[in-house]
Amino acid sequence: MNLTLLIVDDDRGFRSLTEVALAAEGFEVRQAATLARARSELAQAAPDVVLLDRRLPDGDGLDLLTELHATDPEGPLVIVVTAYGDVESAVTALRAGAVDYLIKPLQVADLIVKLRRAIETRRLRDQLAYATGALRHPVQPAVGSAAAQRVQRELEQVATSPLTPVLLSGPSGAGKQYAAEALHRLTYPDHASAPFVDLNCAALPEHLLESELFGHERGAFTDAKTTRRGLVELASGGTLFLDEVSELPEHAQAKLLKFFDSMKIRRVGGQRELSVTLRVVLATHRPLDKLVEQGRFRADLYHRITVYQVRIPALSERREDLPVLADTFLRFFGARVKKSVRGLTPGAHAALARYAFPGNVRELRNMIERGVIRTTTEWVTEAELGLEEAGPSDAQAGAFFSVSLQPDGSPPPLSAVERRYTAHVLAHLGGPRAQAAQALGISYPTLLKYLRESGVEPE
Repeated sequence: MNLTLLIVDDDRGFRSLTEVALAAEGFEVRQAATLARARSELAQAAPDVVLLDRRLPDGDGLDLLTELHATDPEGPLVIVVTAYGDVESAVTALRAGAVDYLIKPLQVADLIVKLRRAIETRRLRDQLAYATGALRHPVQPAVGSAAAQRVQRELEQVATSPLTPVLLSGPSGAGKQYAAEALHRLTYPDHASAPFVDLNCAALPEHLLESELFGHERGAFTDAKTTRRGLVELASGGTLFLDEVSELPEHAQAKLLKFFDSMKIRRVGGQRELSVTLRVVLATHRPLDKLVEQGRFRADLYHRITVYQVRIPALSERREDLPVLADTFLRFFGARVKKSVRGLTPGAHAALARYAFPGNVRELRNMIERGVIRTTTEWVTEAELGLEEAGPSDAQAGAFFSVSLQPDGSPPPLSAVERRYTAHVLAHLGGPRAQAAQALGISYPTLLKYLRESGVEPE
């Protein structure tokens, strides 16, 4: 990523020499000789770093440092330049919010080391802030079914091309998030230093999507009280996972296409472009080619993101993986709630084997979590899983989904089955749509959008 730096110093020679040295290191450098000019530069666009002299013609540089830290604690990193031997001044600067200080006359090598250290600290802090606010999932293992092995092989192949976008398709709850995380680990073996950032495109209001993806400058809109880095910036050097990409509004699709073509972004309200390097993984449970035909998804973006596609199979296509998946989730949730859970009872295994799992891996995960929470012993029973009545068998599930043939004798379209099942879930739960969305394995905004478009009403 191209990093920007603002030099605030009244010594023209110092500014010029420093700019030449830092430009050779890949920095985009701006200059200001006074506090007034520095405030003007900062109002236009926030740099990544400010190199700030204390003694300026129109005041003390610490005044500007105090303003920056009070306005936006997460704003530009500030390195203060002070006179030789003025240790007290340096300590005052650090207490006011500076990340480091330098003593004149400067050594360029020292400056570059301090800049790199400060920027790396910011990058790690941003990643930690994102990671602590995001719910991480238990890792789905590579298991033995032919379908699972096929997915593993395809992920291993594309892992050698870290800039190629990858589209994951498959039914809701099949494990597209797990596949994205597996691809991230394969692409970056030392993945601890490579960020993995995910966004559900249906979970945000349309007017916030662009800001969430690309960030914004302070003052870009009414609530933009601070400069904020977008998820694309946070994912630089790693992976950005965009789930439910079919739900992107048209203007966001255009922005995403432009980003793919240039690998550059511009924050909302910003004037400069930032270069990033990352893998983008996208996921959808809806047929994008059909949405293109309907004019609801851009054809040019569709062709750009379908360079490499991996289909994630439904759990019904890999039922031999059930025991391994169940054991993985048991150990994960047992550790989370600090319970010593050894496994499932034979009755629970039998109940899982009979169950149809319309909600796929997500439903299995939720079921195991419920069982671990409920159990008071080392073994989880079918009753604790919520399968005391054994649940619907595959045959029962098929009977539920059977609908009348059309007048010409042909099967009904899939959309008719989807509408009937959605209406059934709403009726069964008594109407709470947030709970219905969870049961269906989709986000609440996606359910509301589907209800509007399909005209579904509770039975």
